[in-house]
Amino acid sequence: MTAIDKKIGLRIKQIRKSWGMSQIELAEKVGLSFQQIQKYEKGVTRISVFRLQQISEALGVSIASFFENEPAPTVSEPTQQYASQKRPLIPFQFPDKEEIVILKLFRQIKNQKLRESFLKQLRGIIELQNERRLRSSPENNKRGDGSRKKRK
Repeated sequence: MTAIDKKIGLRIKQIRKSWGMSQIELAEKVGLSFQQIQKYEKGVTRISVFRLQQISEALGVSIASFFENEPAPTVSEPTQQYASQKRPLIPFQFPDKEEIVILKLFRQIKNQKLRESFLKQLRGIIELQNERRLRSSPENNKRGDGSRKKRK
């Protein structure tokens, strides 16, 4: 096999691991044995374009991600100028282990009302956190003498 086969295999492994996904889980999503995924990741077996597309979909990344050197696919600067003013495009960032745990637990909640309640509570927590951050920012706490106003 060639160096590019090994590079693509390594990228598959990096992306899979960053999602906290096992070879078995990826294999099941693509309809292969985990041994075949292992061969792809080691660069022992060449991957067809069709199979690479399946793997990219299973990992939730573009096929171009396997050819890049960066740790995660990103949105390029020129593309950002076309983004809505309300929601600018942000670079893709792989979730950390805590985010993966939250996602896996959330997916186990089957009741739609419970899911919506959880999201509402999470949004409330973020809102409270942001309010506290605003109240404690230096601009909001200046009294002219550099001291902070004490609460009663």
